[in-house]
Formats: sequence, structure tokens, C-alpha cells
Amino acid sequence: MLVSVVVDPSAFNKDCFNDLYTIHVEDFLRGIWRNGVLIVDRGRELQDALYRRAKCLPIKGQGAQILLTELLKIKSIAVSTDSLSDASSGNPLDLIYDLKTDTKVDALILGDESFETLRFNQERNKGIVQLSKYRDSDFERKRQMYCDGLEPIDTLSEQEVKDIIIRLVRFSKRLRFYDAYIGTGNNTSGFRKGIEYILSIWKEHGFFSSQEGIGEVEIYTCAEHVPNDDINRVKRKINRELMEWLKRRFPRWWQIKLFVKDDPDSIFHARYLETDHAVVRVDKGFDLFKSRCNFYRNFFTLNMMESSHLEECQNLDPKRGF
Repeated sequence: MLVSVVVDPSAFNKDCFNDLYTIHVEDFLRGIWRNGVLIVDRGRELQDALYRRAKCLPIKGQGAQILLTELLKIKSIAVSTDSLSDASSGNPLDLIYDLKTDTKVDALILGDESFETLRFNQERNKGIVQLSKYRDSDFERKRQMYCDGLEPIDTLSEQEVKDIIIRLVRFSKRLRFYDAYIGTGNNTSGFRKGIEYILSIWKEHGFFSSQEGIGEVEIYTCAEHVPNDDINRVKRKINRELMEWLKRRFPRWWQIKLFVKDDPDSIFHARYLETDHAVVRVDKGFDLFKSRCNFYRNFFTLNMMESSHLEECQNLDPKRGF
């Protein structure tokens, strides 16, 4: 699952880039590319400082330069928080520490000098990682664990499952659910409970979606196995038992849209949850619960390379009659 970080620009001091330091930096950046996000301030103070540092890196650091620049373009999330408007002390450490605290990221990645400044500060030394020792850090072990895959959710505690979902949805402004079997009209209450569970977590823990009127929800399915003379009945059933229920449950929070596709070549099979920065294969689909807080055997697996497949599913023609 995703990990989140705030990065100290001084960690990219060009004078630090010996062979070993370069390895630590590139491992960190590749890891965030695989399953992480960079948090920056909406005022661009941190983002611009990181860009400036990247441009000044020596030849030895060109790989890191490319990785950092691309991460800032694609995997960075700009946030605005109340305390940041008061962070005008001129000390860059104040800005990045306030950003870490307000967004509750996993770690603050620091250069050596900044790390030494904070390590003995009992109020500020939690969740800090020295970039020059990154490969051996607890944070990297955690990131690798989430990247490699997790145990099936029925073997995890309810809190562990909730934490997985929080990591997926926390910094997203849009959720997309893909499940072909919703379109059959069967077991709509099971799908509804699973989707409602994820949306409830998003509403409670989402950095953006907890704000009324921000966020979009899209549900994609297909109806290839529904006979033409049964389409209207299935359509009414899905709208009544799934869509109308979700809209009543979250009446002011998001637009919730259903897309029923025509899939003559049966490409729409595996089930996925897609956020702004993650694609997760949900092995059994969104019928998650045997009973309250008792999960079916199901796997949540990061599958970032399948975004093109999901785009292909989105572009399927609408099912006639829906």
C-alpha cells in the first residue's frame, strides 16, 4: 500500500553526493515511485526548493535528479493547512515539520544536518529518517512490506484492514471501483456494504474528501450476461439497492456515478480500486464481509501497471438500456 513522506530539500545538497549517498537517495526515490507519495505545500515553497536542488545536482546525481523531478510532477500532492499559513519564521525546518505534522505522513526524510538538529528534540524527533542511512531504516522496511504484498484480509485485524484502506485513499480526490459482477444485479447488498465501508473510511480519513463537495466516486461494471429482456429489471435493482442507498448514505459529500459497459470481448474481469496514486487489485471483489467485521478471504494487491487496462475498461461503449 502507499506510504507518504515530506522531504527536506537540504537532503539533496550536491556536496553530499558520494557513491554511497547516491545509492541511498536513488533507492529512496525509486521506492516512493513504486508505492509512495510526496507531500508539498500549496504555496510551492517546498516544491520550488526541491526543484532548485535537483537542478544543481552533480553528474553523479543525475539519476536522482531525473527521479526527483518526475516524482514532483506525478507523485507529489500539494496541500494547504491552517498552521502552514503561520509558518513564516524563515526556517525551512519549521515548514517541513509543520507539513509532516498536519498531514500525518509516515516519515520526514532529512539531510544529515537537519537530522542532527531534530534528533534530540523530543517534540520533533518522531518519524524522522536520515537519508544517508535510508536503506537500513525502519521506514524502508515498512515501505517494502506494503509494496511486496500483504496477507489475506481475513487473517488481519479489523484495524489492520482499515489502515490498508486509509493508506490507499487518504490523499485521493477520486475513487473508482471496477467490478464486473455488480452488473449482474446479483448480491447488490454485498457489493454495497463493501463499497460503503471504503467510502466511510475515505470520508473519515481523507485529507481532501472529508471536505464537503470535494471528491468523486465512479463505479464501473458491465452487463454482458444480462438478457436484453431482463435489463430494465436489473437496472432498477442496481439503482434501488446500490446507487440510491449510497447517495442517501453520503448525501452531500460526493457525486456518485455508475457506468455500465458493453464488454463483448470479456476484458472486464478482475476487480480493482483506483485512487489518484494507486491501482489495487481486489481479488474477490467488493463483497468483503461474511458478517459484521468478519471478512471473506480476499487480497488487496498493488498493481500500478494495470492503469492502462482500467482506462480500456472506461472506454468501453455503454450498455444499451442502462
